[in-house]
Amino acid sequence: MVAEILRERDDRRTGALIACITEVSSSEGKDAITHGVVAEGAGVPVRYVEWKYPSREHLIAMANA
Repeated sequence: MVAEILRERDDRRTGALIACITEVSSSEGKDAITHGVVAEGAGVPVRYVEWKYPSREHLIAMANA
């Protein structure tokens, strides 16, 4: 049960990150994508974003997958 709750939370966070990256990329360009901007826009902790996606390239690739 705990594993399912954590997976659902991860899925929600990933969806929020993808939406934020897509929005920032279309409105400000890919150069504006940073861990801080994405975390704030998605409403998730910046440390989580930095841990899960260690580079900007990881963030961009995840959203384009």
